[in-house]
Amino acid sequence: MTEPTLPDHLTPETRAFLAGLAGLGLPPLHTLTPVDARRMRAEAARLAGAPQSEPVASVADATLDGPGGGLGVRFYEPEGWARGGGSIVYFHGGGWVFGDLDTHDALCRSLANASGLRVMATEYRLAPEAPHPAALEDAWAATAWMASKEPGPLVVGGDSAGGHLATNVAARARGTEVRIAGQLLIYPVMDLDRMDTVSYDAFGEGYWLTRASMEWFRGHYVPDEAVRHHPDVSPLRRDDLSGMPPAVVLAAACDVLVDEGRVYADRLADAGCDVQYRVWADVIHGFAAMPGTIPEGRAALAWAGDALRRALAR
Repeated sequence: MTEPTLPDHLTPETRAFLAGLAGLGLPPLHTLTPVDARRMRAEAARLAGAPQSEPVASVADATLDGPGGGLGVRFYEPEGWARGGGSIVYFHGGGWVFGDLDTHDALCRSLANASGLRVMATEYRLAPEAPHPAALEDAWAATAWMASKEPGPLVVGGDSAGGHLATNVAARARGTEVRIAGQLLIYPVMDLDRMDTVSYDAFGEGYWLTRASMEWFRGHYVPDEAVRHHPDVSPLRRDDLSGMPPAVVLAAACDVLVDEGRVYADRLADAGCDVQYRVWADVIHGFAAMPGTIPEGRAALAWAGDALRRALAR
C-alpha cells in the first residue's frame, strides 16, 4: 500500500494524527451514509485516544425541553465559579450530522477552566433526520432557557457547525430579551452558499476536512439549494451585523474554512463589534477538540478563555 503524502508544514502531532487516520483505511466521508459516517467518526475518536480531560469542580447532565423533544445538556463548573459569574452555552461541531456531549467533553472542560465561566454543552437535533432549521431552533431554545435562569453574562459559542449556530443565535437575540454578552467562534462555518474561497482550493484535500466532506455536510443539513444563501444558513450573507456582541474568533491555518472565518471577523469589526481574532499555524480543522492529541488545541482554548475574560471585562 502506498503511504499517504502528508503536508510537511504541519505540526508533528498533526501529521501523526493524519497518518494514523490514513492507516485505518476508512472510506472517504462523502461516500458514506450518515449512519456509517457516525461510526467512522467514532473510529477517528479512538485513534485520537482517550482525551486528556482536565478536572473541573463539577459536571452534571440534564435534559431541557426543546422544540423537537428533550435536549441533552452538560454543565461544567470551574473552581471558584459562583452563580452570576457568567456562562457559555456551547454547541458542538460535527457538520450538523454527528457529534454529542461526549465528543466535546475535553474541549468543554478546558474551556470552563480557561474562561472561569460555567459551560453548558448542548446537544441539538442532527441532519439529515432533522435538517435546517431544526438545529438552530434547538440552539435558540437552549440559549433562551439559560438566559432566563442565569443572572450573569451569557456567551454563546461553538466549533465549526457549532460556531455557525452560535453566531446565528447571537444575531437572532438582537432586540430581544435574550441578552448575549459575547460569542466564541472556533473555526466556524460562515458560508454554505458559494464555498469558493482560496482556502477551499488550498486545503480541500489532505487536511482531514475536505471540500467533498463540506459538500456532503451541506447536502444533509440544507438539502434545499434555494435557501443556502439565507443568512441563517450562510451568515456571511447577513447584511446588517450592527449590535452583535463581542466576538472571539479562533481559526486553524490549514482549514478550508479559514478564509470565510477571517472575512466574517473583519465584517464584525467593520460593524463596530469588539473582535479578538487569532489563527493557529500548521494545524487542521478540529484541532481544538483534540487537546490531548494536538497540543496546540489546549493552547488555543487557553487563549480563547482569556480573550473571553477580556471581552467581558470591557
